Amino acid sequence: MIKVIFCDLDDTLLTPKKKDVKITDIEAIRRWLERGNQFVIATARHHTFLNKITDKMEDFDFDYIGWNGAEIVLKQKTVKLLPFTKNDVIDIYRNMEKFKMYIKATNINNEYIFESANTYVENLFLNEPCEISNQSLDEYLNEDNPPIIHINYIFPNKNLHQEFYDEYLKNRKINKELYSCKITSEFSYDINVKDATKEMGIQSYLKLNRIPIDQIASIGDSLNDIGMFKLSKYSFCMKYGNEEAKSISSYVINGVNEAIEIIERLNEYEQ
Repeated sequence: MIKVIFCDLDDTLLTPKKKDVKITDIEAIRRWLERGNQFVIATARHHTFLNKITDKMEDFDFDYIGWNGAEIVLKQKTVKLLPFTKNDVIDIYRNMEKFKMYIKATNINNEYIFESANTYVENLFLNEPCEISNQSLDEYLNEDNPPIIHINYIFPNKNLHQEFYDEYLKNRKINKELYSCKITSEFSYDINVKDATKEMGIQSYLKLNRIPIDQIASIGDSLNDIGMFKLSKYSFCMKYGNEEAKSISSYVINGVNEAIEIIERLNEYEQ
């Protein structure tokens, strides 16, 4: 039987345009929890992001797999954190300098650092409830600042997106064995330390809580959810999600509430 659901945030629990949570999803999650099950957020975001976006979820006490597995939060306490060293960030940033205008780095305090003000990427995030550093990333790396834990490269078109990845793969000065560079959409990449992926974060979470792997399901929409889909007994991809992610998933759904209803029926059948 499924006891734990791992759920992505952006475009999954949070609706694509309004970044809100549907009432039907809230009701389904509440019912799921009242039956003694667990609902864990698995996201590329910091664990405070959901409640900064909406007050609808403030009475829920979720555990988190944050920053694509670089952070694990149990009962509001961070129990695992995997930031980059400063040399790691310099390794990527300086050797991919050609694409520096498209970078967003996030430190362990959930502060965004960009190459400079008014870049294409910074303008994408101006309305998000996160602090933005007044330093450029170059200035940030030249001073004693909190560690970077997550790096995004986000591009305005597919050609630049592909050009970046080709360059990243062939760049001999980047120690790729230390990093996880994942395509997250047709326009973006997420980079963390090697051991920070959603699936590895989930495995750590299961070990910490002594939960059998055959008791988990996952819900997501994008390429960086495929790892946790493969890990799960049942997986669910949003109908507007990435085509490859949909092909990997067990079910294609319209919402989180639909996934929970399917899991509840499957659990009843297995009893």
